[in-house]
Amino acid sequence: MKKKMLILLLVSFMILGMNVSIAAQDDQLTVGVTTVTLRHQFFIDIDEGIKEAAAEHGVELFTNDPNVNAQEQVSAIEDYMVMGVDGLIVIGTDPAAIVPAVNEAAEQMPIVTIDMKLETDKVDSFVGTLNEDAGEQLGQYTRKYIENELDGNAKVAIVSWLESNIQQQRVAGFEKALEGMGNVEILQPQPGYDREESMNTVENILQSNPDVDIIYSTAENSVLGAKSALESARAEGVKIVGFDLTPEAADGIKDGRILAMIQQQPKEMGRRALNALVEKINGNEIEPLIPVPVLLYDEENVDEFLN
Repeated sequence: MKKKMLILLLVSFMILGMNVSIAAQDDQLTVGVTTVTLRHQFFIDIDEGIKEAAAEHGVELFTNDPNVNAQEQVSAIEDYMVMGVDGLIVIGTDPAAIVPAVNEAAEQMPIVTIDMKLETDKVDSFVGTLNEDAGEQLGQYTRKYIENELDGNAKVAIVSWLESNIQQQRVAGFEKALEGMGNVEILQPQPGYDREESMNTVENILQSNPDVDIIYSTAENSVLGAKSALESARAEGVKIVGFDLTPEAADGIKDGRILAMIQQQPKEMGRRALNALVEKINGNEIEPLIPVPVLLYDEENVDEFLN
């Protein structure tokens, strides 16, 4: 372990974007973390959960933020291998592009992934939301709203980060729930990575489809961008359903702009991932799939979130 720490001291300053502390004790476990970005609250919350669990276990963390760049993430994984950390947590930027580096790392350390399933069987466990199931759950809620409030007739627009495998799963599940509704038209998904792009997209949707009834937004920023666009256009009859509840979005549920939202539990994902990785490092078996349930909020229970 002392030799390992000497290696850590030599290379830790070379790793771009890593927040490190090099005061680890000789017998202290070291874990490398590479996330997607720390510019979105969801991933910030995962990071906080990892840190909370690491503090409980006395684990030394090394954290890399590649800001959605797969090659930067590959470089970080390679650096972690050189450092000789005891284990690795990967929140993938791409389900395929980072796999060769992950597979190589798996030969020398346990690996737990969060949020995105990678296209490999070499990792020890996946922790996260079953996104297609969650999308279907929200779709079933939307289906009931269309049947009960819109007489089974609706035009539905989708705003999503089109390149995201996870958000594609959410779209697939949502569309599955609406299958067989002959009087429901689902428009082609439109781009909504950040709040500004989502707002512009919804403004364009309102111009080209003024009869749209529902906006399905597959993540935090697309929800808030859609909300801003509807407020600006005073499109009172158009409702939003989406993912990743925030206080601002909760206010939208209370004022009736947003019908319902799926809330993941990112801090719990981070905690469960770190706990599982420590178990594996210590020689214990862990489950290959550790699902973290989602919560659905609407006007009936949104106060529970706000409180």
